[in-house]
Amino acid sequence: MSNARQAAAALNNIRDRLERQPSIATRAETAAEVGSLLSSGTLSKTESQSALAILEQLVRDTEQQVREALALHVRTCAILPPSLARTIAEDIETISIPFIRMSPSLLDADLLAIIASGITAKQVAVAKRDRVTERISDALVATKRRRVVTSLLENPGAAVSEPSYQKIIEDFHDDTGVQDLMVERPVLPLSITERLIQIVSESLRQRLIEKHNLPEDLVTTLLDLAGESVLMQGTLAPPRSIDTETLAARLAAHGRLTPTLLMRALCLGDQKFFEAGIAVLARVPVANAVALVADRGPLGFKCLYEQSGLPAEYFRAFRTTLDVLAELRATGDDVWSPLLLQQIHARVMREYDEACPADLNYFLGQMAHRMLGRTSSRTRW
Repeated sequence: MSNARQAAAALNNIRDRLERQPSIATRAETAAEVGSLLSSGTLSKTESQSALAILEQLVRDTEQQVREALALHVRTCAILPPSLARTIAEDIETISIPFIRMSPSLLDADLLAIIASGITAKQVAVAKRDRVTERISDALVATKRRRVVTSLLENPGAAVSEPSYQKIIEDFHDDTGVQDLMVERPVLPLSITERLIQIVSESLRQRLIEKHNLPEDLVTTLLDLAGESVLMQGTLAPPRSIDTETLAARLAAHGRLTPTLLMRALCLGDQKFFEAGIAVLARVPVANAVALVADRGPLGFKCLYEQSGLPAEYFRAFRTTLDVLAELRATGDDVWSPLLLQQIHARVMREYDEACPADLNYFLGQMAHRMLGRTSSRTRW
C-alpha cells in the first residue's frame, strides 16, 4: 500500500475511533496522530482539509492534555491555517511556548501580536526562534526586558538592526552581561563596535577586537573618536565653565584638538569652538579667525586652513560644512537640528570627486545616523 493510501486509511480509522469513543485519552491520541499526519505532507488536499477540520475542533478542547498533544505535533507544520496557529499561540504558556518557538505558520504579524501581549515567557520564545527578522527584533528590544533582550542576543539566527543595538546599549549601559553577549554576536555594525569600545571593560574590549578581527589602526581610530564623543558631551558641551579659546589651547597642548573633534563641533552647531580651535592651530587671534572663516576667497578660509596644519584632504569637508551652516543662517534660521547632519553628510560626499577619506566618510555618516536616531530636538547655536 502506498504512503498516500496508508495516510488516508489512518485518517479514516482516527475519525471512526473519535466518534466511537471520544474520551480524553482518545482525543489526545487523535490530536497527536492527526497532527503528525498533517505534518508528514502525505495527505491529499481533500484529506488535509478533513484533518484540519478535526484539529479545529480539538484546538478548542476543554482538556489541556488534548491541546498539548495537538500543539506538540503540529509545531513544525508549515500548512496550518493562520487562525489555527494563532489560537495555539494564544493558549496557556505550557502549550503555546514550544509552538511559538518553532512554528513556521506564525507570520511576523502574529509574532508582533504575541510580543504586544506583554507575556515575558512568550516574548522569550519569539526571541529564540531559528529565524528572527529585524522587524521582530525591534519589537523585542522595545520591551526593555532583560530576559527577552539576552535571549535575542544569544540567538545567532536573529537579525538585529543598528538602531536596536543602539537602544540596547542605552537601556543596558551598565550591564556587563548584556555587553558580553553583544561582543559575541557574529557580526556588528561599525558604529556599535565604536560604542562598545567606549564603554566595555578592557578584557571585553580585547575580546571584541579578537572576535571581530579589528585592524589595529581602526581600533586606534575608534578609541580616539569614542574619547572625542565623551569630551563633546562633557567638557565641551555648552555652557562651558572655561573660556573657549583657553579650552582649545589646552586641548591643542595635549594633542587632542584633532580634525574630527573640530568637525564634530561643527556638526553639532558649535562654530564658536571650531573658530577658537582653528585660531589656536593657526596661531592667529580668534577675531581674525572668525573673519577668515567667513571669507571664502583664496586669502580667507583657505589660507587660514593651510596655516593651521589640518589635513589637506579634509579641507573641502570643512568648507562645505561651513557653507551649509552659513546658508542656514542666511535664511534667518539660527536653529540647529539633528536633520542638519544628514544634509552636511550628503553635501560633503558630493563635494569629493575621488573617494572621500575613509575615516571622514565613516565619521560623518555615523554622526548623522546616530544623532538622527537618537533625537529630533532642536536647539539654538
